[in-house]
Amino acid sequence: MRSRENLTAINHESFVTTKSVVSLVSGLYIATGLAVVSSVLFLLTSLDRAAKADRAHRVDIALNLEARYLKTVLLEYSYWDEAYEAIVVEIDETWIEQNSGQYLIDEHGFDFSLAIKAGNQLAHLSLHSEVEGLQFEQLMAGGLEELIATSLQSEVDEGMVAGYITAGRDIYLVALSPFINEETEAVRPGSYLSMGRRLDDDYIEELAAAYELPGLHLAHPTERVTNTKTLTNTTGQAIGRLAWSLQRPSLLIAPKVIAIVMPFVCVAMLLTQYFLKRDHADRTAFEEHLYKEATLDPLTNISNRRHLIALGQQEMAVHRRNGGELAVALFDIDHFKVINDTYGHATGDKALIHLTHICANELRESDLFGRLGGDEFAIILQETPLTEAIEVIDRVRTSIEACPMVIDHYMIPLTISVGLVPMAEQTDFESLLKRADVALYEAKKRGRNQVWVSQGDNN
Repeated sequence: MRSRENLTAINHESFVTTKSVVSLVSGLYIATGLAVVSSVLFLLTSLDRAAKADRAHRVDIALNLEARYLKTVLLEYSYWDEAYEAIVVEIDETWIEQNSGQYLIDEHGFDFSLAIKAGNQLAHLSLHSEVEGLQFEQLMAGGLEELIATSLQSEVDEGMVAGYITAGRDIYLVALSPFINEETEAVRPGSYLSMGRRLDDDYIEELAAAYELPGLHLAHPTERVTNTKTLTNTTGQAIGRLAWSLQRPSLLIAPKVIAIVMPFVCVAMLLTQYFLKRDHADRTAFEEHLYKEATLDPLTNISNRRHLIALGQQEMAVHRRNGGELAVALFDIDHFKVINDTYGHATGDKALIHLTHICANELRESDLFGRLGGDEFAIILQETPLTEAIEVIDRVRTSIEACPMVIDHYMIPLTISVGLVPMAEQTDFESLLKRADVALYEAKKRGRNQVWVSQGDNN
């Protein structure tokens, strides 16, 4: 026997489910969490990008300052007429040794110092001991000649220029300037002074320490690095790469952010889960209460009139579409008014409950049972031929007759009169109930405690 399980689609849509509320709140919570996580990730990514850009900018500043330092030293000699005479004209080795060539190498850590005279001819070349094999021709071929051409075209700093050149496998940071007449401040054509420093491990370590650039080094051509600066000569050709390590701020900040945020997130999740569960229990109880009020008879706890009629209409539509058989039984308690008048309405209510329990035990799982009002009940027998329906209903009738109700040591016999009708073509459930009511009246008229079957004109 089914009653509560037979909710129609309309019944399901009549209430706002707890599941939908929980899903909505959970969705909002997840969306908020994702928004917070996205914001944190965006912040950390922005910090990483800013740190990367700042480190690259610091490398540029370091290289520019080193080039400026070379130019500053070079400027002192290029405007010195005595230096021009001693280095280019007279090529005074003693003067050069004491004031220019080796002095500059020892005092400033340069790797070479040279002077060029007209026709790009070497006037003097001084070398650091670590680059003793360096040749003037190597420097010219590696980019020094292009620096001279750039100086000739430059209209700033009296033609003083700086850049990177190569000699063999080494890269040099070089500054070059023409000699300038002290009195006229005119360029002395064809004469140049140049100084350079090799980008070796020692020099790069000095740069890393001086400008706080950890991990700064010359990258090998096959080395895979992400933080680099390409070094180019005056023609724009790449001749090497400087690389450096970078500690991502996000890796330093993220653990602290997680350590601070996660406890709050966990507490918030636990509290949310607790309140959702409590709300779920409250809403489930409330929905159960609403369901019972809307679909169940409060006294007998079986389907009420409205619910049973809705189920009957639904089942008739299904059986008419699929071609099945269906029957409806309508019954009430014989002389129920006498029971109420003799024993009171409380006893009458107990009689209704007693009858409901007997029917529930005798009916099948597929049968639909409900109270229409007062002492009137109805049973919908699905997929049941009329002969089988008669057997089921008569079994219910005889069980009720065989089980009188006992109240205060008094036995109160109960019997029922039943009107049974099969489903007819082109008939709705309300019409079927009316036909069953006519059959019920006939059962009472013929002596009560019996099942009267109506098949239209045949009874």
